[in-house]
Amino acid sequence: MSTPADTGAGAELARSLDESLAQILTTEALLAATAEDCALEAAALGTIRELGIDLVALAEDAGGLGIGVGERARLAAVFGRHLVPAALRDGAFGLAPAVAAVAAGGCERAGGLLERAAEGTLGGAVALAGDGATLAAAVPEGAEVLVVLAPAAISLYGLGEGSAVAVEPFLALDSGQGLSRVEVTAAAPFASLVGSKAAAVRREYELMLVCEAFGAGERCLETAVEYAGRRRQFGQEIAGFQAVAHLLAGAKLGVEIGRAGIGRYVDLAAEDGPGDEALDGHLAVLCHALPAAAREACEASIQVHGGIGFSWELGLHLFYRRILADQYLLGGEGRSAEAVGAGYLERRRS
Repeated sequence: MSTPADTGAGAELARSLDESLAQILTTEALLAATAEDCALEAAALGTIRELGIDLVALAEDAGGLGIGVGERARLAAVFGRHLVPAALRDGAFGLAPAVAAVAAGGCERAGGLLERAAEGTLGGAVALAGDGATLAAAVPEGAEVLVVLAPAAISLYGLGEGSAVAVEPFLALDSGQGLSRVEVTAAAPFASLVGSKAAAVRREYELMLVCEAFGAGERCLETAVEYAGRRRQFGQEIAGFQAVAHLLAGAKLGVEIGRAGIGRYVDLAAEDGPGDEALDGHLAVLCHALPAAAREACEASIQVHGGIGFSWELGLHLFYRRILADQYLLGGEGRSAEAVGAGYLERRRS
């Protein structure tokens, strides 16, 4: 992903991560985990964490890389391009920054957890608080802490033996990710943070889910374009058929609009003028529009591939599942549309 130019240290970091993940997260490994609805092998998970992904959203004074939001957005898109396990994604973009924010408020327990997060040894889960009491989160085996991100609050709960947090795994579309229903009404957080810093952590986590969906859709579109350029029917490449060209052009338009939308958010976040309200409004539009565009790109890729597009071995359905999972975590198509409409009406009233 370029926002707006694919240059500099951030782009080089993204390219390096892209190359490394391509060697680890092969289609065969992802299909095997999906078929068994289980996590990737521990060795593969450990190799990914050794790349330093737990440091990408942490400031330098917290032991992290100290890179900007634009660079983090690029990395999240790379996560989507290679379908990095949801628990590792959440650890990097939700768990670590949330624990860091709480630790900065003086919580000693959170400070200890932060040290382990920076070392890549902390296991946990992240849930976005919505209207209901039941949350959804990817809960890895051995998870010790649950981070609940409300619009302007962070709550940390203990997991494991003796915890009052109820965790119930369910058969999710994006299988192999440990997705579970989580109930915290009977539990009390051991630490919390309220205010603008907490709101910023949730906002960026949602942005990273958007960028992950973008990366998955972009990868699907690239696969379709490559296939259309070499698949021949009736003596010519199918990319020359009007129906195929129009299908790919429509998907490309959606992806590029999404790229521009992410870039605009990054620019807004870097400016001093816009406040939380402007960022929230722009992010609401991204949460609604970009997963839909990524889904369209994946559907177009499946159609361009014809019969093999629907086959298990090609693996396009893995990207489709992840995009749908991201859309679900961001509130779903209906609720995200309501958020966009409510924000528009509020701006009109003010």
